Amino acid sequence: MKLGLVLGGGGLIGLGFHAGALKALDERGIDVRHADVIVGTSAGAIIAGYLASGWRTADFFDYANGTHPAATADPRNHVRELRQLFTPTWSSPLDRIRRGAGSVFVMASSRGLVPTGGRRPAAWLRRNFPAGMYSTAATRARLADDLPDAWPRTGVYLCAAEMYTGKRVVFGAPGSPQASFPDAVLASTAIPGFFEAVATSGGHYVDGGVVSATSVDVATDAGCDAILCIAPLGYRKDVSIALRNPLKLAPVAVRIPFARTLRKEVLRARERGIDVAVIRPWVSDLEVLGSNSMRHHDRSEIAELSRRGVHRTLDDIGYGSVLAGFAERAVDRDRVV
Repeated sequence: MKLGLVLGGGGLIGLGFHAGALKALDERGIDVRHADVIVGTSAGAIIAGYLASGWRTADFFDYANGTHPAATADPRNHVRELRQLFTPTWSSPLDRIRRGAGSVFVMASSRGLVPTGGRRPAAWLRRNFPAGMYSTAATRARLADDLPDAWPRTGVYLCAAEMYTGKRVVFGAPGSPQASFPDAVLASTAIPGFFEAVATSGGHYVDGGVVSATSVDVATDAGCDAILCIAPLGYRKDVSIALRNPLKLAPVAVRIPFARTLRKEVLRARERGIDVAVIRPWVSDLEVLGSNSMRHHDRSEIAELSRRGVHRTLDDIGYGSVLAGFAERAVDRDRVV
């Protein structure tokens, strides 16, 4: 059985959700590192990058709780990290306006809403209206320090999108543009207009979430027989959605487009005879997860909420052939060792 692991986007909140989900799976004896194919998009690309580079599934939970060697439990350091992540690229009010205009254009072109034909705007336009409101320099340096320059293994696919066409690019897949491993991770997380695009292999690339927040179809096309998908931007109903309460409705509303795309991808995979298991937040958890996935938050709270929720999901849906396949793979690898 060819096993696929799909790690979806979800911003900073998504990273916390992944941490708790992987911890819950680890507590059930499921080590997702044994997947033959790992597909990462946006926040999921960061998780995929570290998993492929040697992190254990429990390491992300430890990091969220400040007990990992690479982490800190000091909330002041969390705030400092966040400020580095959101370092403005503008230096004056006028510069902010120019960058804002360029960023709006990139947000539209990366979603295929502007018929550019794949052509870059004129140099004077790019010079006077640069895109990207926040620098990726701090993240680039962190990834370069933590991840190998060369791809650590085969079967790791990181999804980005061409900045001027919105066409998805799957770094690591046969025939895809060449990029260093850290650059591919960075490109997959570069929210268009929000962060600067990543230039590599003669192109400019942004967050693959503009095409799909999960990219289950990439694992499907890679020939996987069973797929486990962790989708922080999806949701599983357990309570009624409070239509009259905007604060409770907003987290669901922002997830609806992503959930629809995920549903189509899962149905397509199942029509091809592929077994797919999806792990996603419960609706009752969304009030804590919120609608702003890039906000500062308590990492440990989100990770623990996710851990408990995923245990509940596993109790509800059972292991199924997908999770059983991962569990058996882990046992076989341990026996070999």
